[in-house]
Amino acid sequence: MASGFNNSRTIVLEEPGRFIERVFRIPEIGADEFLIRVDMVTICGGDLIEYRGENRKAHYPLLMGHELVGTVQTIGQTAAIRHGVEVGDKVMVEPYIRCGQCEYCLRGAYHFCEAGMVYGVTISCDRPPHLWGAYSQYLYGAPGARVHRLSPSVSDQAGCMVTVLGNGVRWVRTRGQMRIGENVLITGLGVQALASVAVARAAGAQQVVVACREEFGPRLQLARDLGATHIVAVDDIPAGTADMAAIRKIVGVTGGGPELAVECTGAEPMMSLAVSALKPSGRIVAAGTRGGRPLSLDLDEVVFKEVTILGGLGQAGDTELAAALVNSGELPIERMVSHVFPLGDAAKALELMMEGRDEVVHIGLDPWS
Repeated sequence: MASGFNNSRTIVLEEPGRFIERVFRIPEIGADEFLIRVDMVTICGGDLIEYRGENRKAHYPLLMGHELVGTVQTIGQTAAIRHGVEVGDKVMVEPYIRCGQCEYCLRGAYHFCEAGMVYGVTISCDRPPHLWGAYSQYLYGAPGARVHRLSPSVSDQAGCMVTVLGNGVRWVRTRGQMRIGENVLITGLGVQALASVAVARAAGAQQVVVACREEFGPRLQLARDLGATHIVAVDDIPAGTADMAAIRKIVGVTGGGPELAVECTGAEPMMSLAVSALKPSGRIVAAGTRGGRPLSLDLDEVVFKEVTILGGLGQAGDTELAAALVNSGELPIERMVSHVFPLGDAAKALELMMEGRDEVVHIGLDPWS
């Protein structure tokens, strides 16, 4: 997919389930705008939802991709001062684009911005200047976008994970209010759960317990290397178990149970496990979604234990810490990307992700391969 600097070759989701290749002109960049050369983009679980046509916020034709790492190609003077970056810097770009004027942007909750602009999700590529997603050689940087500089030594695989780690920071630290020395239960073993493991350990958790269905494969070892102290197979927990002491023993947390649980699957048994395993006055951050399906929950246990249940959406003001974690090089973040495909094989890569193979952790796309 070679390209001259005047054009950007892209893979556009013309409609659910159908990609086409399109070429867009590179726009002129104003004082508060920038242009990113996309070095790699990874496939978010949300991309699968858009691919299947199940996200009511998506607008087709859609240029997907918001987990990206790239190089500043062009930047206006105002934007350079605002973001503290210059041409040639390695950066990541946050998914949410702020309008800067609504009540949510003004109080820092720009992931709820009333304009609803999210790279790779909500903006059709029919809208000029078209480059609103990273399944592309170049990404347009709007005035309301946020950019964070990465160390030149950071691999493209690790750089793409800053957005994912930003979610982990939000769920564990911002929403979950984890304190040093607390025990944390994380359900699931997808890339969002792995990010939560890394953040919990880096933030000073005493024990980080992962409850998952996997019994083998690279995710298990990666979870340990990222900081999990215990891994328990949920199939070892008998259905309908109501003995909280027994559950805590199976989960492997000493001292009466975890204070915080981050539920990353949206699965009903996992939420029930989290409620049962928590200490009284424990907190659950619900990050997994259910596609609109209702959830059955033992409300009595929530009431009797005074469990706090918090929703967890996405990063807003949390990405700087995630970038710092990646820049530190202290964790094997790059191993969260297990496969890399040429951008032209995006459909093949998405199909592989949907197969759910144990050896597939997360998949990257290379726009220049």
